[in-house]
Amino acid sequence: MKSMVSNHPRTKLMLVALAAATTLAVAPAAAYADGGPPAPVTGGIPLINTTEKIGPGIELRHVKALDQKGWYDAQFLTVDLSDSAVSTDLLTAGPVAFGGPLSEAANKAGAVAGVNGEFFDIGNSNAALGGEVQNGQLIKTADIGGRQHVGVSEDGIAQLVNLMVDAAANFSGADHTVLSVNAANGGGVPADGLIAFTSAWGDYSRNRGLTGVANDQIAEVLVRSGSVVSVTPNGPAGSGTIPDDGFVLVGRGAAATAIRALQPGNPVTLSYALADDAAKTMKFALGHGGTIVTGGQVVGGLDPSIAPRTALGFKDGGRTLVLATWDGPGGTGKGGIGIDKEARDLVALGVQTAVNLDGGGSTTMVARALGRDEATVRNVPSDGRERNDPNGVGVFVAKGDGKLHELLIKPAPGAASADGGLKVFPGLRLPLVAEGVDNHLTPVSVDPESVRWSTRGASVDGGTLVAPAEPNGKITVDARVGSAVAQPVKVTVLDPVGSVELSSKRLSIADATPANAVTVSVTGRDDQGYTAPIDPRDLTLDYDHDVVEIQPVDGKLKITPLTAAATILTVSVGGQSVQLPITVGVETKTVYDFDDDVLARWRNNSTAATTFSVDPDGLRIDFNAMRNVGITAASAARRVPVPGQPLRVRVRIKSSISVPSGLTYLAYSDATGKGTGVYGTALTAGGDWQYASFTLPANTAFPISVSGFQGINTSVPQQKAGTFVLDRIEADVPTSIDLPAQPGLRADPLISDDGSLPEGAGTWRFATLSDVQFTADNPALTQVATAAVKRIRTTEPDLIVLNGDITDRGLPQDLALARQVLTDAGCDLIPVGQEPAATSTPDSVPCYYVPGNHESYGLNNVQSDLTNFIKEFGQPYRTFDHKGTRFILLASSLGSLRSTAWEQLPMLQKALGDAEKDESVRNVVVFAHHPVDDPAEADSSQLGDRDEVALIENMLTDFRDSTGKGAAMVGSHAQIADVHRLEGVQYMVLPSSGKDPYGTPDRGGFTGWVNWSVDPRRDADKQWLEAEVRAFAQSITLTTPDSLKVNETAQLSGSIVQPAGVSAGTRVVPLRYPMSVDWSGSSNLAIGSGQDAVDTALRKGRVAILDPRTRTLTALKPGSVTVTVTNDSMRAYTDDSSLAPITTSKTIQVLPGE
Repeated sequence: MKSMVSNHPRTKLMLVALAAATTLAVAPAAAYADGGPPAPVTGGIPLINTTEKIGPGIELRHVKALDQKGWYDAQFLTVDLSDSAVSTDLLTAGPVAFGGPLSEAANKAGAVAGVNGEFFDIGNSNAALGGEVQNGQLIKTADIGGRQHVGVSEDGIAQLVNLMVDAAANFSGADHTVLSVNAANGGGVPADGLIAFTSAWGDYSRNRGLTGVANDQIAEVLVRSGSVVSVTPNGPAGSGTIPDDGFVLVGRGAAATAIRALQPGNPVTLSYALADDAAKTMKFALGHGGTIVTGGQVVGGLDPSIAPRTALGFKDGGRTLVLATWDGPGGTGKGGIGIDKEARDLVALGVQTAVNLDGGGSTTMVARALGRDEATVRNVPSDGRERNDPNGVGVFVAKGDGKLHELLIKPAPGAASADGGLKVFPGLRLPLVAEGVDNHLTPVSVDPESVRWSTRGASVDGGTLVAPAEPNGKITVDARVGSAVAQPVKVTVLDPVGSVELSSKRLSIADATPANAVTVSVTGRDDQGYTAPIDPRDLTLDYDHDVVEIQPVDGKLKITPLTAAATILTVSVGGQSVQLPITVGVETKTVYDFDDDVLARWRNNSTAATTFSVDPDGLRIDFNAMRNVGITAASAARRVPVPGQPLRVRVRIKSSISVPSGLTYLAYSDATGKGTGVYGTALTAGGDWQYASFTLPANTAFPISVSGFQGINTSVPQQKAGTFVLDRIEADVPTSIDLPAQPGLRADPLISDDGSLPEGAGTWRFATLSDVQFTADNPALTQVATAAVKRIRTTEPDLIVLNGDITDRGLPQDLALARQVLTDAGCDLIPVGQEPAATSTPDSVPCYYVPGNHESYGLNNVQSDLTNFIKEFGQPYRTFDHKGTRFILLASSLGSLRSTAWEQLPMLQKALGDAEKDESVRNVVVFAHHPVDDPAEADSSQLGDRDEVALIENMLTDFRDSTGKGAAMVGSHAQIADVHRLEGVQYMVLPSSGKDPYGTPDRGGFTGWVNWSVDPRRDADKQWLEAEVRAFAQSITLTTPDSLKVNETAQLSGSIVQPAGVSAGTRVVPLRYPMSVDWSGSSNLAIGSGQDAVDTALRKGRVAILDPRTRTLTALKPGSVTVTVTNDSMRAYTDDSSLAPITTSKTIQVLPGE
């Protein structure tokens, strides 16, 4: 670019990488332990690994994977620059000193894809630090001091480039060196320096590089059409828009003196141009943060610290461009990868040269899906939104012939399954759309009426597929418009809808305005756990139309509030239904100020002693470094009642320490008197007021009363001394509503309903036990472990899996006691690699110990590690095969598998991969102490890394779907007996075996153990695995009628009272699922389900039949029949007689019918 070009010599601005060393070079990364080569781009274990075509010669690969350092989420855009339809250019937010979202810049320019660009003057001018060439024109130079640059030439060759610039201003009969043009110069303008700005700069202050310089050392001149318009003799330099025909010179020291000598009308010219011949050929160029790959090799000494990253690389002599981003969870500087891995990944892609672009919150990748008009953000910017960046690299595709060449069949909005696939339930709808592209793969409008749809095995009309009435595997859907034909798509027809789920369990809308409308998606689940969205047209809705309006929008339900009131929405489909409470109107109420006699009302509830005092703002707590810091009400009468049915409760607090998210805790009692709690949001160290917020579960029994608060940190290095000041407790109280009754548990056939398990050739059994939780200091519950193992041995299992928290602490003396107790009870604790043969018949039962979180705890239940466990029991993870079942035992003690022991995840991957090919392996069972999902709504007792959970679930589903072999995973920790199925895989949570359980007794919160049966002859879609959930009892109550007439029915009921350890207890548990009720009776009683069972009972002359699934007794013929219930006892073991079960019986008279 030239403006009023003079013939005088120009000064060259050397753009060199002075900052590159400090940007990239740190201590060398640690060498690989095995001395092997760097991990490939797909290193780690991928959760996502997909490739998408964006345009001709343009592909976007998405890899989200877990490696030893954590998650990285990478996007690799590969561009064939030799394709004549493809080009690249600089994307900008507008003026040089301006920033904006990359997606806006890309869509405004018409780019199909792009990444963010150069580092910039963040928080100030937003100007890029390096030079900019756009569409062959020089827009700006680099800051004084220079940068390295990269770009693509007019003939499509990516390359490093030297943006050396000749720049000078001529006035007062002399040339004056110009140090920069349109550069912020945040590092400062040197003494006597002269800088220039044109209209491209924008309206930001031109004083950025002169911050701190005395005003009498600064002057500037505005020039238009080659003549001085005005001179500002003193600083600071000005701001505001510069005319298109003008420029501004800003001088410091001697340069300012020269400017002051100018008068309006004096001639002044500014000239600047690229000096390097190669630079003059560039289509675009921008600065970068340093070269990280050269000659196909990783540059040494790269920064290994974890942060989001962006890179530009090229190969094939510059004909192939690679734009890449890496990010991960968390804010700027958290998540992502090191620059060393960034370089290794690019080398693995064959990149010969690569540079590092701006990362952190700037890291952004945008791309336009085929057939769509706009590019969207594809990565997850770590700021939570796009950052306002000054520039980026854009990829463009020339418009094609505009004619329809290809159709693309896609799910309509809201119709894609969670995994992106196409799934539908029998007899229901799946809406599809057809989009078109031309010969350059650019969008072409398609008239929906012109599309000819076809399918085999179903019907399709106007793009809406109606599935056959019966499950039918996969069906094919085709579409065409004239000669343009779509690639056929496969649609999976699932089993019938078994349950219906909503994306929200409760809606509370603040005000009755259209702007507060919310959308709710409806998902169905079949009996194997496979899910698919349900089209609103297939739903039956029941609700108060005066309270809300509900309309289908993009495959979801849009709920618009009409008035401040409440209603319950009932959604029904396929004989299944679900309810959604909706309230309109919310009020925030202060329910308690800490301004009463706080020292009498509250007591310390911390790991150790703390100091309470009265503060002008409330209750002050001073404490030393410890795990838990908190308060509890001095008595039930001192609890804080909370009115109504609050959605959230908040504690206003000042905290001098940080508390991680999910580790603030609010304790409360509900309307039934049950004490419980919920975890809440994080606290940040500082002197300002903040809130710890707690969302109450949708099934809470209201009203509640707050009984305590804690801040918790399980990481010893992060525990610090400090202060809490508690100010008040608030509640968000919505309009009152009578909440629907909590639906009963849906019985899963994995759990035996009658206490029996399959027997016969090929079947075999094992047992599980967990959460006993004794210590050397408090060994009372060792009696539970002894009695439980002794009782389990009487059932003759092949093996026992001890699924964690057998001890309550992981000190050496606790673990040594565990070994002694278990061994004395008859456990043969098997070290890794010494698993006995499946045909062996040892005197003691093989036991496999999976550590829980408590096995990693030290003094005061502070989280430590598994060092002591490993010394006592060996490697905490393993895999072994037994009679056709591959067992994979994983250690989750620190709350995630990676953080506990990374090596077990590759082991899991390999074990599943080998089992796919090994015909001797018929099924796989995975154990970990932490379940993938907590059955309780609080979700506080589950694996914490939800991406890690998704990875495990995907691996198991992929194994099941690709092999037809069974897959199941068993957890503990939540202490609620529960089964759920997800995408073909069975997930079970074990009951506690000793410690008081967390859940309510009617929903799996009881103590016991589980007896398992495996039938390796059955495939994955059959019940190859069954569990008998055996609850401990001290007494049984059975309720039956005294008599029935023939053909009459009665539903039996009853309950057990459970012991507390081996002592008398008070917990009452109903005789129903998820407990396996061991029904038996007199010889004239039949037990079975279904009409076939009834017919058999009649043929054999039975007096009555009991259906264990429904607990319904049906009278068949006159007589007397006895019904018996048996449960395991839990007494201190003395001899085998102490293992005697608890039994109760009732006799019912069957009388002749009418």
